[in-house]
Amino acid sequence: MRTAAVSRGTTDTAYRQGDIEREAQVNALSVDQLFALYERTGFLYHAKAARLIPHLSLVRENWDRLLSAGGSLLYLLSAGDEHEGLASIAVWRTTRDSWVWQHLVCESDPLRSRDVMLGGLARCMRLGLGESQQNWFRPENRFPARIFGSMVQTLGASLSSVRRQMYFAVPRQMRVPPVRSVRVVPYTAALQAALCAVAAHVRGELYVTAEELDRDVELQSVDRLYRAVGLRRTRHAWVACRAGSGQVIGAALAYHGPLGLNFSFLENRCDLLVGAELSPSEASDVTIALLEAAAVTYADSPLDEIPVIADDVSAPALIACGGQLLREYCQGIWLKDAQPALYRHVDGFYTRLLRRDGRNRAASTLTA
Repeated sequence: MRTAAVSRGTTDTAYRQGDIEREAQVNALSVDQLFALYERTGFLYHAKAARLIPHLSLVRENWDRLLSAGGSLLYLLSAGDEHEGLASIAVWRTTRDSWVWQHLVCESDPLRSRDVMLGGLARCMRLGLGESQQNWFRPENRFPARIFGSMVQTLGASLSSVRRQMYFAVPRQMRVPPVRSVRVVPYTAALQAALCAVAAHVRGELYVTAEELDRDVELQSVDRLYRAVGLRRTRHAWVACRAGSGQVIGAALAYHGPLGLNFSFLENRCDLLVGAELSPSEASDVTIALLEAAAVTYADSPLDEIPVIADDVSAPALIACGGQLLREYCQGIWLKDAQPALYRHVDGFYTRLLRRDGRNRAASTLTA
């Protein structure tokens, strides 16, 4: 994969679609300007802001450090200006070859969001950035749900995936009953095939590829890049087996990253991989046993809670542990080969929007 450093204020002249040329500024905004934009557009709604604000000084410091890496860990796409209105997307490196697109905001002219999305996709194609890309969006947020929630129909299931998950905040000091029906063991290289198999079964093959479980479970490659700016990006894994057998029936992936890189703390989430075919009692035992094992990773976390991403089958056990369901998320994934089709898919969405509305501009504020 080729990675190009970008300087503050450079412009990417993007992929041509007919006679239309898209432009997106790369790292033209400072962290202060970006966070001010988030405030103006109401991106930090009350529930999210309440969890983030106590850590805001550390979050700002982390973003500044990441931007100092010249685009190799985090880059900001923007269009417009503070006078006419801005649109922005932040993109950060979650694994060596996968990036997360997040925090799409747009003020004054919603169509400016088209420029940052299409400009960003064009930039990825032109520079060959990433073997895969990801985004997380709330299914009730109509704008990203209509664009990215429908991308599998356009791109195909071999190149894209959208899976709905539940996001819980579980107290770090949880009290759980002992579980004797499940044995949880820390990940070793000998367990990689079993870990990939259960992850593919629960979340799909594209999840395994995008999260690089098939080649770097502990994220050692990307951690070396984060270390260069004094930060860390790691992942610890555990697998659950039926007691008395070696059959793997679940897994937990505990991510560690710079706090607040994602405003929902997804950079520090714990993914619980528990199969829907398990009985309710067994699913509960697997969930509790895995979470209890993974909790040690969060012992030094500045958060009082563990951000947990799980499926419906784990929900009753998480609530019994004192967990609070904060919201539902969809995790979208697309591979490099899907980028041209996704570009056309996004551009087609805006074309239909313009035709439907019968105008070239719309005055409102858009947040995704």
